[in-house]
Amino acid sequence: MPIDPYAALNAMLRAEVTRFSPPVRQAEPAAPPKTPAEAVESESESEPQQNATADSAA
Repeated sequence: MPIDPYAALNAMLRAEVTRFSPPVRQAEPAAPPKTPAEAVESESESEPQQNATADSAA
């Protein structure tokens, strides 16, 4: 069976690209799903805090 020169060239180019390209980033594991009670708690914690120094300066 004859060797396809385009397939051989494509394989060589892919090997070179793989050799010089940076490693693939790994995705961070997904956070476990929250229960409704945990979701309510996290929403109340993420509310912005009032800055006392800004109020006293006005």
